[in-house]
Amino acid sequence: MTTVGPDEPPLQQDERPSLFAAATAPPTAYDEAFSSPGTPRDHWRPLIAAVDAMGRGTLDQRQDRARRMRHEDGATYNPFDDAGGRAIPWALEIIPIPVTADRWAVLEAGLAQRAHLLEKILADVYGPQRLLAEGNIAPALVYANPNFLRTCHGIQPAGDRYLTYYAADLYRAPDGGFRVFRDYGANPAGLGYALENRIVVSRIFPDLYHQTQILRLAPFFQTLQRAISRRAASLREEPATVLLSPGPESRIYFEHALLSRYMGYPVVEGQDLTVRNGEVFLKKLAGLEPVDSIFRYIPDAGCDPFALRREAAGGVAGLIQAAREQNVDIVNPIGSGFVEIPALAPFLPSLCREMIGEDLLLENHPVWWCGHPDGLDHVLARREQLLLASAMERSADGPAAPSPEAMRAMPHAYVGIEPILPATVPAWGQGRMESRPVLLRVFACATEKGFAIMPGALAITAADDKALSGGVFERQRSKDVWVLSDRPVVPFSLMGGLQKVPEFRRDSDLPSRAADHLLWLGRYLERSEGLVRLLRSIFRRLSGEARTADIPELPFLLDLVRAEQILPQEDADAERLPRYRALLALLTDALYATDRPETVVSTLRRVQQAARNVRDRLSVDSWRVINRLEGFADSPASDPLELLDDTLFTLSAFSGLAMESMTRGLGWRFMDIGRRVERAVNQAGLIRTGLPQACTGSRVALEALLEIFDSIMTYRARYRTAFQPAPVLDLLLADRSNPKALAFQVGRLADHVKHLPRHGEPQAESEEEKMTAEMLGALRRVDLSGPCGGHGEADPAELSAFLASMETRLKTFAQQVGAHYLTRVPSTPHFSMIRGEPTP
Repeated sequence: MTTVGPDEPPLQQDERPSLFAAATAPPTAYDEAFSSPGTPRDHWRPLIAAVDAMGRGTLDQRQDRARRMRHEDGATYNPFDDAGGRAIPWALEIIPIPVTADRWAVLEAGLAQRAHLLEKILADVYGPQRLLAEGNIAPALVYANPNFLRTCHGIQPAGDRYLTYYAADLYRAPDGGFRVFRDYGANPAGLGYALENRIVVSRIFPDLYHQTQILRLAPFFQTLQRAISRRAASLREEPATVLLSPGPESRIYFEHALLSRYMGYPVVEGQDLTVRNGEVFLKKLAGLEPVDSIFRYIPDAGCDPFALRREAAGGVAGLIQAAREQNVDIVNPIGSGFVEIPALAPFLPSLCREMIGEDLLLENHPVWWCGHPDGLDHVLARREQLLLASAMERSADGPAAPSPEAMRAMPHAYVGIEPILPATVPAWGQGRMESRPVLLRVFACATEKGFAIMPGALAITAADDKALSGGVFERQRSKDVWVLSDRPVVPFSLMGGLQKVPEFRRDSDLPSRAADHLLWLGRYLERSEGLVRLLRSIFRRLSGEARTADIPELPFLLDLVRAEQILPQEDADAERLPRYRALLALLTDALYATDRPETVVSTLRRVQQAARNVRDRLSVDSWRVINRLEGFADSPASDPLELLDDTLFTLSAFSGLAMESMTRGLGWRFMDIGRRVERAVNQAGLIRTGLPQACTGSRVALEALLEIFDSIMTYRARYRTAFQPAPVLDLLLADRSNPKALAFQVGRLADHVKHLPRHGEPQAESEEEKMTAEMLGALRRVDLSGPCGGHGEADPAELSAFLASMETRLKTFAQQVGAHYLTRVPSTPHFSMIRGEPTP
């Protein structure tokens, strides 16, 4: 070990050991960054120098910043089978992978050739089947292949494009050459995550990114968008395109929402679409609107439950027939998953020479199909060294190793795969640099001149080769890939300067399902805010030094909480005011219990679920606010009052964004209808519960009501008197200028229903308008001058009955809106905490 003597100068900054020295690649693997230990490859030198100059502390800070950015963007991967499971963050490692222009050009040529070959194979298999008749492809690959959909045979897609969008996983072999590990033909995933990686990394290293000549990704998205538009242009002059998603339960729903915003295609689910007379329509509030093109993210087998006769909850009945009649263009055509089977790879070299007249430029990862005698003999001789996998399913980890007898009985069902030995790249993690194996997922799209390749990729890394090849995202990380240019790069963004994107009519641009989720998002937001305000009032009083018995407002507030079913009803034999520890336990349960639907955490989860269902319709800022609610129940706070304050702040931030940033379209109106209905019912119920004590002139009851409805400052500024029943009730019930008053909510509802789509006579007054007019009239007629009998003109029982009738009218109004506008889709299950209101 070398030390610095007393007369020797200290080591200079540039003499520090490189952070990359710890990232040593296995001797048998290709090292992307170093040609030999300590000798960086030329195109890696600027990146290595820049990262070394930052130091460990800066890198840790930037990695943490990248984590926060992904959380704010909602970049997640859901490893569960349903959307109720907690999604995990998309794992991004910040050190990018540079690739030279000449090396990328070789890769582009090979991928473009491969995509062209696979498209010709699809055209033949689903068309004349000459390859099968001439013996160029084994019959088992077609007839014993579940990925070959017989019902799709003979369908001719628009422009004869059987493969508009394609992706492949590649790796560098020990000799430095690229090999193809997997092909993706049906609905390639990862494009949105590659875009997210580029967005984050370019912000993490802004100086390095802009000083380096890196090819931009946006032109590829423009090319893909134009290709989809041109294909569908044969159906309509301004074709309408949608992105078909399985919904929030999809593992990669984040990608669907991101691509929707970036490319301008609305996200729809199978229940949003319907086929009528061979044409596809989108169910919208104003009726049905035609769909000309579908950019799908649903597997082949799940696209059409009628034609495929399989469980396809996310599919569209009749979709294959609409495609057969050429009334809709589907990207990629249903059945294109045929090219993904591992058993096809050994046939590609000969098929390339037969169909294109060229040698295959990109070598396949070594695979032997047991359906051929030579392949079976080879696999049986090397069973211990090879991975045995299904010949018809895309997986590197096959089923339990079959016996030789089983393989001889059904040889066509198995392949033997050589273990992968990919290249390694430096990766930053746990405060140190390490070497990790890497795959590159590269994307291509069809154009009039051939296939265009995205100048970048989704790099996937893992701790070991098995985790990398297994395709389990939970055990993997990702990286950005920088394709270096040998000429100046012109900045370009898809967000501006593009050709006009075909759109649906804006007067009714809202699917019925989206309207339903937006309405319930509004209700859950308001329900959460009401719960938080009510519980915060209690915790404020408990946070002082006074004993529970010495807090005059506490019994009144607990009565309100019990009326809302947040706390259990009072036991006749128990004390009316529980002791401090018992009360704190009940309130903590009201905050964090997940086994009861009326608690704060359960309601906040419903907010998040409703928001996920309309993620493509929320701004980035709005989604970031929603994400802040995620950690509410991660660990019970030591100070519940601080947690409630932060949660209320977050909910208020979303409300502010909705008020100031959302376009006043139907989506905003349905969300606000949900908020106003929920707030109005909550107000009427709480005031009715507190009316007996309020009518006694109880200062604590009146002040508590004003505090819960955030109206204390308004009352003091307006009346400048002690708390009195009549002005308090007037402010909370009849004052249409007070945003927290019952009359204000009904007035907003009356305004909203005037702008909803009309059916039948456009001039006729709708049922919803009549209902809001009746409620406004009733509020104008109610006598609040002496509601508590102060002047002998009114009786508290009359006001209580009036409030009960308003609750009933509001619930009926909500049911009417749902029946009128939201019955085009199956009812969405929601929990109703409102007393007596049925759950749709």
